[in-house]
Amino acid sequence: MVPIHSPFAAPPDGRHVDGLAARIEAIRPAVDAHITAERVARYLVAIAETPAPSTAASAMRVPVLRELLRADGVRPGEGLILDPNFANTASTVILTGPGRAAKPLWYFAHLDTISYLLLPFDGSRFPLVPFCYHLVRSGSRAARVYRFDLREGRHVAIAEGLLESEDQMPFFRPADGSPALQAGDRVVLVAECRPGPGGQWTGHFDNAGAVAALAVAAPVLAQAGVDALLAFPDEEEGPTGTGSQVMGRGGSRIVSLLPAPDLAVVADMQQAGGGTGAENPLPGPENSTRLGEGAVLSEFSSLARGAVTPPALYALARHLAGLLPAAGVKVQESNNAYTSRSDDVSVILKTPNILLLGFPGFDRHFDSAVPRAALSDIVDLSKALVYTSLLQPIARAFNAGGGGL
Repeated sequence: MVPIHSPFAAPPDGRHVDGLAARIEAIRPAVDAHITAERVARYLVAIAETPAPSTAASAMRVPVLRELLRADGVRPGEGLILDPNFANTASTVILTGPGRAAKPLWYFAHLDTISYLLLPFDGSRFPLVPFCYHLVRSGSRAARVYRFDLREGRHVAIAEGLLESEDQMPFFRPADGSPALQAGDRVVLVAECRPGPGGQWTGHFDNAGAVAALAVAAPVLAQAGVDALLAFPDEEEGPTGTGSQVMGRGGSRIVSLLPAPDLAVVADMQQAGGGTGAENPLPGPENSTRLGEGAVLSEFSSLARGAVTPPALYALARHLAGLLPAAGVKVQESNNAYTSRSDDVSVILKTPNILLLGFPGFDRHFDSAVPRAALSDIVDLSKALVYTSLLQPIARAFNAGGGGL
């Protein structure tokens, strides 16, 4: 019989992994110098407090990203290109390395947040159509309405109020009782981004945390000469549906234009566990990951409805995670209880060679409270994203059938 060859079919050996610890130490000074808690916090606050309803995320958040990079002395064209509308996909990318040629390494962190569309006023409030997975069980959350103003050429806030959820059906109640809202307006949940006890922060972190981590990592990747596509898709959030492709549509538009990479890394906020009640919805005392214990590595998402990392690639990622504590970076491993789908549902249409690397948090869609995450975990994620770039040439060797580097 003819042997069947598939990506990552060849088992790893010493040639693939020898020297990885030394390569980590070689780039560690640049990583530690740039990726600091202060810088990550600055990016996190600026991004999290800028609303980004799906299909408007790039327009609203790219000016913030551009200003953050400019304030850090990052200049376009010096091994780093910020493209706010990549190939007319309405999604943002950062390109590091030489030019705009096909990139062997992809990173994805979606730029948009959950948002809602309006139905006709019922006399006291507006029924809403979730442009997201609506997870608010009951009660009310602070909300705001944005409209695109043609004269100003930008999105402007036009109403404050409450998103009210009854039997998981959402409504918007304007604070002033005025029904002067219309089709095209977007309702978003809002929360101040601020620190709390024990290094835990509250704010709208899905997916501002991963965007901040990847944006802070970008200049380090550029400085190291890493040839990569850093994608910040708009329209990862999508309506509830039976199939994966109802979400991640922004990422699908990006990957449809590109040849497959050697390796892709998808970063997102993941529901943490180890708590009680609403914080621990799955059985068992250790159902998932914990705040303050580092970035999160997962083998598969949405009970295999999303990406499933090939075994050899996962073994390689686990090996890297085992080396990172020596570099001051913590990566905890999910026990597979549950990891949410993200842009992996789009990337998997191009390659199975996907790593799911995120950060833990509670109430990512304001389920029972304002979202909560640990700043230290987002710092660990940012550093881990840089160190993960060291796996791309190893992945290429695996893809070629196991040849050494």
